[in-house]
Amino acid sequence: MLPIIDTHVHLGTSKFSGVTTTETELLESMERNGVAASLVMPQPTLANIQDIHAQIADLASRHPGKFYGIASLDPWMEEEPYVLQLEQCVKEWGFVAAKLHPMGHNISPLSDRCTKIYETAKRLNIPVIVHTGLGTPFSLPALLIEPARRFPEVTFVLAHAGFAIYTDEAIVAAKTCENIILEPSWCQTYTVQKMVSAIGHQRLIMGSDHVTNLPVEIMKYRSIGLSEEQLDDIFHHNAKRIFNLNYEGVTISEGL
Repeated sequence: MLPIIDTHVHLGTSKFSGVTTTETELLESMERNGVAASLVMPQPTLANIQDIHAQIADLASRHPGKFYGIASLDPWMEEEPYVLQLEQCVKEWGFVAAKLHPMGHNISPLSDRCTKIYETAKRLNIPVIVHTGLGTPFSLPALLIEPARRFPEVTFVLAHAGFAIYTDEAIVAAKTCENIILEPSWCQTYTVQKMVSAIGHQRLIMGSDHVTNLPVEIMKYRSIGLSEEQLDDIFHHNAKRIFNLNYEGVTISEGL
């Protein structure tokens, strides 16, 4: 088995659940569950986002190859400051993706204000992760079909893959657009099997969302009859490919 990459990790305090995740908890959870690298983003939060981004950048700099940042900026910002802050995250701090949280940002992925996210992601050659499921109607997976068609060069990751309730819709979106990837945290095991059958295991990645959910998500894949090769792709190869994890010359070692 190759080392596990967790593609959906948070740092800070959620304004919805009140749950706080610390650096120490991330490190302990990774060690306990055999995770080699985590992609870390801010929670939907009341704190200053660029302060959280700076904390993530510091974490990644102190643990090279172990942590990678994901930027989560409010699309209600005007275009110039949004683009400048995202460029800082990617070009200066080595972040590997942008996050859109339709519920946390209170915006539809179809809004004109989200176009700057997709355009900048295209220019910077990074994926866009979009929260789906909780927070409808803005979090409906089908709302990503139109942006994915307009920006075929951009990879769109549907976080939570519809969050169990809208899993079938997430599958339809992925079948419609080849540049849509599913990250099915919180989805049932049988729905993950359904995703593998519908779009292939090469278009699934593992994410935990919360440190206490990490062992559950790992075991979920190991309990549905996938081969070692399929597990290596979902736990490791797919994330390396989708997020270009040799960014800034730092590569996840195959021998970790």
